[in-house]
Parts: sequence; C-alpha cells; structure tokens
Amino acid sequence: MKVVTRSGDVLMAAVLLVTTASAADIKVDLNSEQVGKAPVAFEPMVGTWVVAQDGSDKVIMIDGRPWVASKDNPTKLLLQTARKLYGTTNEELMDNAKQFAYYPVAVFKSVENFTNGTISMKFKTVAGDSDRCSGILFNVKPNGDWLAIRYNDTENNVALWEFHNGIRRNIKFSDRAKPFPLDRSTWHELKMTVDGADFKAWLDGTIAIEYTLGSEPVARKGAPNPDLVPANNPVLRPPVAGRVGLWSKTDSTSYFKDYVVSPK
Repeated sequence: MKVVTRSGDVLMAAVLLVTTASAADIKVDLNSEQVGKAPVAFEPMVGTWVVAQDGSDKVIMIDGRPWVASKDNPTKLLLQTARKLYGTTNEELMDNAKQFAYYPVAVFKSVENFTNGTISMKFKTVAGDSDRCSGILFNVKPNGDWLAIRYNDTENNVALWEFHNGIRRNIKFSDRAKPFPLDRSTWHELKMTVDGADFKAWLDGTIAIEYTLGSEPVARKGAPNPDLVPANNPVLRPPVAGRVGLWSKTDSTSYFKDYVVSPK
C-alpha cells in the first residue's frame, strides 16, 4: 500500500505541476473581439490596429496603408495612450514621438511587467512597399523606450532592436549567411525567451538570435555609439522589466494571432 500511495502522490504532484505551469500562460483570446474594431486585448500606441478575419480565425491586423497618408502628421494617439498606461502626459515620451511614429506598436493590456519567461506569437506577412515587418515588443519603459525582436520579409532576417532617446538602433541581426525566406501565404511562429541576461529568439523552431543583455557593443569603426553602451542606456541593461506587445514598421501590413506570454 505504501508503494501505491507514494506512486499516487508522485502522480498527483506531476498533475499539479502541469496545471500550475499551464495556468501561468497568459494567452490572447480573440473569440470575443469584434472584426473591424480596435482590439480590446491590446492598447494601440502607434498605427492602425484592427481585428480582422482570416478564414475561420479572428486575427489582429496592423494596417500599414493609413501610415503612408499620415506619416508626416503629429500623432495624438501616443499622448492618449501614455495617459492610459502611465497616468501622465509623459513629456519624454512625447519628445520621442516623431521617431516613435515610424514604428506601429500595440501594448498587451494583461501584462504590466514582464521580466523572465517566454513570449510567442504567430504572424503572416500581408503587404508593404517600404517594409514588411512583424515583431514582439518587450521591455517597454514609461518614457517610450523599448526592445523588439522582429522578422523582416524584405530582408528575410530576424533582428533585435532597441529604441532609446527617440532613435532605433540594431543590437543584433540573425546570421546573414542563413536567411529565412518565408512563404507569405502561411502562418509562422516567432518566439523569444528571457532568462536574466540571456536572450534567445526562434523562427519556426529554428534558433535565430542568441544575445547577452548588457553586453558591451563592438564597433566596426572607431568608438561604439554611446547609446549602445549599456551604462548609458537603461533599456539595454538586465533585468528586463516592462510592458510587452506587438511591433511593426512604417507601412507593413501583417496578421497576428496566438500571442502567449509565459512568465518564468
């Protein structure tokens, strides 16, 4: 009897562990969203984000067409969203608005602070003349600084970018000798993990980027840009701590679904 009881205890513990792990996942459910409306699950900060229908699935679409017509106009949406998220007009964020407006982003409302864990989502490239980008936004600071991991359909690569002092700069590209040409008619998965300073990203299950947050930059010529030195740039220093969401660029039009945050 003792052996059976112990086995039962082990089995029950395993069931509880799996249940707990599953409960930790924060998934975006689009079933109750209204097609043609802005998504309820995400707070659009820049760009035109709407719920669309793709076959039997409801998806979130970043529509890049309005950006082309309004790219030179100041955005009121950024100010309104700053007030919603941070309860302030956030002057520093507004100072960055001109450059910020090149990058449509939508913040996931259910996660106020992501540090360690996994974020994954599926995307489908639809259109875009200047750009065709789809990405995961993370480490979003109250001043508008952020990190983003993205796939670029025009370059067939994955890249980790940072946004600081109103300017976006690259941290690391995937191997240029191993491009990722993807079929635009199908869905693809972009996944990232953060474990302290350790960052990794995968595209369709293939490792694309490995990086240590807080690493000193390596300049090709002369001294590195001061904004890429972690001592000068809080968004580059571990630990990651901030909001998360979806990211795109200029006139990109993409579909997103199955957005999952799994805190560690």
